Amino acid sequence: MVKTALSFGILLIANGAYGYLQSEQPSVTALIPAVVGTLILLCGLVSAQKPGLAKHFMHISALLGLLGTLAAGGRLASTLTAEAPNRFVQLNLAIMAILCGGYVFACFKSFRAAGRARRATESEAHQNSES
Repeated sequence: MVKTALSFGILLIANGAYGYLQSEQPSVTALIPAVVGTLILLCGLVSAQKPGLAKHFMHISALLGLLGTLAAGGRLASTLTAEAPNRFVQLNLAIMAILCGGYVFACFKSFRAAGRARRATESEAHQNSES
């Protein structure tokens, strides 16, 4: 999961940098994907350095991904009804929503797999202690 956090963090940072640098009227808000990506990247780095805290930081990063999905998706939905929509902004919001949503989905799959593995190990330990 650490590699996934690092990958999605870098992609979100690139999305924010692209949105800021390529915009006709650069705005600090274009860097929001980069901020979310930086936080996810930091969670991944801490998880790699401190394996005992990995579970906690991966859950924090999943929450950041969920918040990013909701924020970008909500903002995108509000721009779809604008009279003169900015397609560049809409594209960047869609990319952020897709990246964050994909990250949350990857986290969900990983958390489920880890839970199943933990339960299987506990079940084996319980069966061995009864023998």
